[in-house]
Amino acid sequence: MRLFPTLSILFLPALVGAGLVNGPMLAHLDMREAKVWVQADAPSIVRVHYSEVGSNGADYQTVPVETDNRAGHTAVLTLDRVEPGTRYRYSVELNGDRVGQAGTFSTLENYYERTPPPDFRFAVGGAHYAIEAGFEPPYRTLGGGYDIFSTIAEHEPAFMLWVGNTAHLRPGDWATQSGYLKRFTTARAVSQLGPLLRSIPHYAVWGETDYGAPGGGRLSSTRQIAESSFTAFWPRPTKVAELDGVATQFRYADVDFFLLDVRTYRNATPDSTSRVEILGAKQIEWLRQALIESTATFKIVAAGAPILNPADSRRNLSYAEREHSELLQMMRNEQITGLFFLSGGKRYGELTKLVHANSYNLYDLTLGPLTAEPSESSDELNFFRAPRSSTYERHFALIECTGNEAERALTIRVLDSEGGELWNRRIPVSELQIAD
Repeated sequence: MRLFPTLSILFLPALVGAGLVNGPMLAHLDMREAKVWVQADAPSIVRVHYSEVGSNGADYQTVPVETDNRAGHTAVLTLDRVEPGTRYRYSVELNGDRVGQAGTFSTLENYYERTPPPDFRFAVGGAHYAIEAGFEPPYRTLGGGYDIFSTIAEHEPAFMLWVGNTAHLRPGDWATQSGYLKRFTTARAVSQLGPLLRSIPHYAVWGETDYGAPGGGRLSSTRQIAESSFTAFWPRPTKVAELDGVATQFRYADVDFFLLDVRTYRNATPDSTSRVEILGAKQIEWLRQALIESTATFKIVAAGAPILNPADSRRNLSYAEREHSELLQMMRNEQITGLFFLSGGKRYGELTKLVHANSYNLYDLTLGPLTAEPSESSDELNFFRAPRSSTYERHFALIECTGNEAERALTIRVLDSEGGELWNRRIPVSELQIAD
């Protein structure tokens, strides 16, 4: 896509009849800026109108953007006239006409050095599989339970974090850019998902089935296609300078989120001159620097593969044994406090608790499928699995950050598709501190 500040009359015939396929989706929300994602079905000129709710003030408009087929006719619009602690109404204009349903959002209060950090909750989801006629295997149903998105919306989280396998590419998809884009379009088009996309910001890391063929990594022939397709549907709040791939970070209240890339640097089949890598040295160094610089109460690190699970599986970060040990040692050496991990990449959910004798205990909440097919049992032995945390049905998590500045805590609630609580756990910030 490209900025398109003026529209010549010569272009109008090509734009007649274009419509909205997916969106709008809130792609990022900060105190003084918001981003809105949309997808059209043909080359289009898109912009967003927005205004303060309950005010007779100005109707602001974003800079128009022209879509094209290289990015599946997606566009990201920047709303740069918003201010903290304010509620806005927004709508999409496509080729001069308002389309789709209007949405609303509220910017975060500017609490810095003014008030205690606000309490909030966010949703976390695992694998999403959209059924598509003509591509499904016989006698199996690989996706379903799409009302889970309505259940999530009812809980009114501040935002949602997707921890990988958001599209579930199949062999018929991963050979071409068109295949990637069509599959992401299908995954985004589930009707129950629409209201959730409009109402809260969404952030994502990618997993194996967002990348392409099983085991794909840095030398995959479709790596460039995979990245451009993923970022077309999951725009990042910021691009990390000097780092390849889709890693990014953002902040909400007093929590920093670091989203890792487990595919771009992956080398799971090394030769005699190399070693197994999943995150890569450059990404780990970026994470080290970012964690050191963070002043957040909690530092939440998310990845599309389990971070602490010790089982010998290519789908776990621990498969890169030396790299994994160096990562954990780095966090201990730098005395990073407030660490908590979120991950996907499994067909079941669990909480991993890694006990440290000379530091505080680490937790990794792994989310199983949102709408993909769950497994009936664990396929590996995780010695660090917390009792009664195994989840073998479709589910999501709500994580609340609450309390005054000295007593902040994370409360984890894992819920089924109908909103029934499967288990919960409260982790005060005092448990994530290095003892004096």
